[in-house]
Amino acid sequence: MAFTSVRPCCSTVARQQQGFPHRAVHKYNAGHFPCSRRVCRAHQDDRPSTSSQMLAAAAAAACAASLLLSPLSAHAVSGGGSISVPLSGEDLSGQDLRNNKYTKAVLRKTDFAGSNLSGVSFFGALAEGANFKGANLSLADLESGNFEDADFTDAVLAGAFVNNAQFKNVKITNTDWSDVVLRKDMQRLLCSIADGTNPTTGVDTRE
Repeated sequence: MAFTSVRPCCSTVARQQQGFPHRAVHKYNAGHFPCSRRVCRAHQDDRPSTSSQMLAAAAAAACAASLLLSPLSAHAVSGGGSISVPLSGEDLSGQDLRNNKYTKAVLRKTDFAGSNLSGVSFFGALAEGANFKGANLSLADLESGNFEDADFTDAVLAGAFVNNAQFKNVKITNTDWSDVVLRKDMQRLLCSIADGTNPTTGVDTRE
């Protein structure tokens, strides 16, 4: 709905039009009528044709279907702090994964055995029962992650960040924890089960 201002000239005197009676003719002047009036004029919006609408809908449906049906890569990991595609139970063993991020990822029973995870973020990850046997986790960020029942046997965690991480019932035989800062309660817990020497670095687990 558009509003158009129509301004008849105040000095113009309407003349009697052919085919109209004299009483239908009015004089416009300053004494009888205002010099402007508002006229409400309805305009129909230009609308796309039915065929155009159907084509657009079909294209949108095809795009949505392609997204739903496309296979998800096992390496589709999170970034920017958002939760990633769940990778629970995936086999990511024996790989160089240093360019990946697993921030807040769902990694229950995921197999990382023997993988290079140096400097990788596992911040807030849910990695209960994950396998890190023989993995390189040096300088990795494990803060606020849940690693309950995870297997860190023979893993290297030198310089890793583990603040607020959960390590209940973990396996840490032959694990290198060099330069890892632990809370006192977590240190007591891990020291009570620590044993062996890391086969890669030669560092005793209890050091």
